[in-house]
Amino acid sequence: MKLHYFQYCLADRLFYDAPGSREADRSPYTCPAPPAGRSWSTSDDGTWIHRMRQDRQPPPQGWKVHVSANLKSAQKVLDITSEYCLSAGISFKFLSHEGVFLARNAKYADRSASGKFITIYPASDDELHAILNELSERLDGLGGPYILSDLRWKDSPLYVRYGAFTIRYVRNERGEPVPAIEDPLGRLCPDRRDPVFSFPDWVRPPHFLRPLLEERSASGPPADFPFVIRSALHFSNGGGIYLAEDRASGAQVVLKEARPHAALDQDGRDAIARLRHEYDILTQLADVDAVVGLHGRFTAWEHEFLVQEYVGGGTLSTEMARRNPLARPDPDTAAKADFTRWALDITAQVERAIERLHDRGIAFGDLHPGNVLLRDDGRIALADFEVATRGDEDGHIGIGAPAFTPPDRRGAYAADRYALGCVKIAPFLPLTMLCALDTGTARSLVDAVEDLFPVPAGWGRDVLADLDLGPSPWAGTEEQMARSTALITGAEHRRPDQGDDRRPSASGRPDWLAIEASIARAIRESATPERPDRLFPGDVEQFTTSALGLAHGAAGVLYALAASGHGRHAGPEVWDMWEGWLLRRVREQRTPHRLGFYDGLHGIAYALEEIGLRDEALETLETAAPDEEHDALADGLFGGRSGIALNRLHFFRRLGDRSLLDAAVNHAQRLADRLTDPAARGAREAAGLLRGPSGSALLFVHLYRETGDHGYLDLAHQALERDLRSCVRLERDDTLLVDDGQRTLPYVADGSAGIGLVLDEFLRHRDHPPFTAAVARIRRAAQPELGIFPMLFQGNAGLLGLLTHLRRADGHDAHLEELITAKRDRLRWHMVGLRGEIAFPGDQLLRLSMDLATGSAGILLALAAVRDDHLPILPFLTRATATSTR
Repeated sequence: MKLHYFQYCLADRLFYDAPGSREADRSPYTCPAPPAGRSWSTSDDGTWIHRMRQDRQPPPQGWKVHVSANLKSAQKVLDITSEYCLSAGISFKFLSHEGVFLARNAKYADRSASGKFITIYPASDDELHAILNELSERLDGLGGPYILSDLRWKDSPLYVRYGAFTIRYVRNERGEPVPAIEDPLGRLCPDRRDPVFSFPDWVRPPHFLRPLLEERSASGPPADFPFVIRSALHFSNGGGIYLAEDRASGAQVVLKEARPHAALDQDGRDAIARLRHEYDILTQLADVDAVVGLHGRFTAWEHEFLVQEYVGGGTLSTEMARRNPLARPDPDTAAKADFTRWALDITAQVERAIERLHDRGIAFGDLHPGNVLLRDDGRIALADFEVATRGDEDGHIGIGAPAFTPPDRRGAYAADRYALGCVKIAPFLPLTMLCALDTGTARSLVDAVEDLFPVPAGWGRDVLADLDLGPSPWAGTEEQMARSTALITGAEHRRPDQGDDRRPSASGRPDWLAIEASIARAIRESATPERPDRLFPGDVEQFTTSALGLAHGAAGVLYALAASGHGRHAGPEVWDMWEGWLLRRVREQRTPHRLGFYDGLHGIAYALEEIGLRDEALETLETAAPDEEHDALADGLFGGRSGIALNRLHFFRRLGDRSLLDAAVNHAQRLADRLTDPAARGAREAAGLLRGPSGSALLFVHLYRETGDHGYLDLAHQALERDLRSCVRLERDDTLLVDDGQRTLPYVADGSAGIGLVLDEFLRHRDHPPFTAAVARIRRAAQPELGIFPMLFQGNAGLLGLLTHLRRADGHDAHLEELITAKRDRLRWHMVGLRGEIAFPGDQLLRLSMDLATGSAGILLALAAVRDDHLPILPFLTRATATSTR
């Protein structure tokens, strides 16, 4: 789970949005007006309110002060600090409202930014020293979370870090624009902001900070710390979870850490409050065998720790992923039966444990497979009771796992029963997150489990009773949701006024043309041209990288709609408005653009050309040109030289301008030099189509097609071999997947499917039996029915695209067509209703997405590629088919 996604779920129930953007959360922090007689400016960027003195600008960089506060003390801290800064004439900024404060200090917020409430910009070291001495006295006792990226000033709520005061940018090692500071030679370098204190080695700290630095460098665990920490199991803003060894007994234990004032829940309670509560609950349940054992609690530094039993069998979450037969190609009946017996036994144990808790007057509150531990003898142990409630308590702490938290307000015991229903489904189909988007998916998931696995009669009825779900008014009226369900299931629910693309289909057989049209309508109807920050809702990267580019921004959505044949359906006026929105944002952006194909200007130029705006496309290419030779550009297709060169080559083919081909060849030469230079390789380089050597291989194949130079095929061969070295063959299934050191990946973006796409392109020009064998194994890796995500880049839609890409014009492969049909049909598991249409959840399944990489636009493109044998699933890939499937 990508934990930072949670903070983008707070503002909107259906779509990812910027933290704190919900109007209901905007309880503003107030600050007095600057004194008369000095020139001050005030600005609000949505997150920070800046009060900057104009007649005495601070230096561009230096030691800045961060002031930490807790939720209750925030306004008082601001009153004291702003009065001090305004009277002393010192520039500062502060968080604008309580919604932002909660988002930045939540359990899964960015650990490096947590605690930063006010930033002060001293004009000199002397002023810095005065601020630290004078403000620390005035703010005594009002502190908040420890700021992990900074150096704390004594015991005060003041922290210091060396960094940028004014906004300047430099391109990092991947060629991406990032905040910058200047080194002694006048060169800009990245201003790194990690959750650990550091400063550039060329910076000489002021004398008054040196004792603190020496104390910090000499510090370690307290001498009386009773445990040796062996490894970190998990980190959040609230603290870590560690595997440790008891110094006295040598026994293995688990330590759960809580930081004061950090990891706030919706009621403002911090990690310390929840840890103490968990200790009380576990003490009360000490005699319950199905609850993890408690060994004690202690305080070290300013943090508190629980000491718990170490359960060595892993979690239900890990084990169900390892065992599920749908995650393997060609699962047989016996494997499904064995898995079903295991899953029913484990979930029955969980049900008995929950019933026993309820008998004791306690609701668990956070039941999900990650909190179900498996003992070596097959028994379970429930863990993580920090949000448990007693039967006589009112209310519920709303930070449970989203896929197991009911989408409505209900009592704590009923919420546990809902989570139990989800736990019963999850081993078979871990997609219960979708119920929070469309409650109707519960019935679809239960039906699918009963169709695929030999669960006992009445299993689905009992699960639905546990879930006890009503309609989904946040996603549409009951009539609208029924219409969406009919489209997804292929039922006969159609209104006569809905046109040809919604015509009735055979019972239970979906009309894929109607589904495509519905997805396209959902995308178009989600547009927000009135917003300056995004045109279509998509991934969280819109708010951190770009809402303009091909992968996550407006350019990708417009390209996918046009390429799939659903572009101008919006009407010329609306389409023109969307084009105008994109062009204005490209031209008016004040910060440096990213350059790459999927994250920046080159992809935007490609999309503009494809939707018919050639002049604007060429203007965008010219904007990108000055920075293209930057040495720090990455190699990959996503944001580096491979994508830039392929786009230059694409425009050369359209325009015949030789300089565009020369630019592509120049980039290719740099890539070739790095490919053949052992010193240029990292210890573990990225793999796959978008960031690995396969992107370069695709460029070399295209240059061979353009020039006839077999040297380019040699380079492509070398690049593909290098990418294949990142793969592992799973002998039990005869599949080939990328091994990234933590997982094995079959996907298009960073898995074996993307490598397979380029291998197939290469094999059209040169036979190489090992590559042919690799493609066959990658094809098998794309077969499994179960995929957690539906998306194009890292999900089932991309695997569908690979299978479609492998079609051949010179022969009909019946088995391949069966796989394509099955893979496409499995996308229905992820379809959710949205106001009478069909939409898809994005990365992490927490909210809907409409973008190309993670959302409905990319899936629409994959579905269109199934029926259109000329349409590639991604730019620069070419189809070798002349068949059509509908």
